[in-house]
Amino acid sequence: MQNKKTPAEQLSEFLNFINQCHTEYQIASEALNEEDKRLQDLLHEMEFASNKAERNKVATRLQRSRKERRRNKDIVKLNEQVVRFFEEKPHRDTLNKMKQLLGRQRKEEEYLFGERVYKQKAK
Repeated sequence: MQNKKTPAEQLSEFLNFINQCHTEYQIASEALNEEDKRLQDLLHEMEFASNKAERNKVATRLQRSRKERRRNKDIVKLNEQVVRFFEEKPHRDTLNKMKQLLGRQRKEEEYLFGERVYKQKAK
């Protein structure tokens, strides 16, 4: 075959894409929750700051935290539809069948592109 991708390669790329969306979604969701907790800490620090300089430092950290939270929220939103789609049972079952299909397809391609040996039937 020329530079054309095999069906197994294309299927693998799709399954990797779904897995990557799920991974990015999970990591960003956890980071989003962490930033929400940090918000409460920073608000309390600001409340109990003893002077203006200390409040300004906390405010700067609060600003950075909000920007990080926004970045993670955008990642969650970007991947959410794909993740939610494959969390539904019929689609999750289809995804599992596609993984099984990938294994069978790789086996078939291994046979087709590998070294073939003929075994005589008659003696």
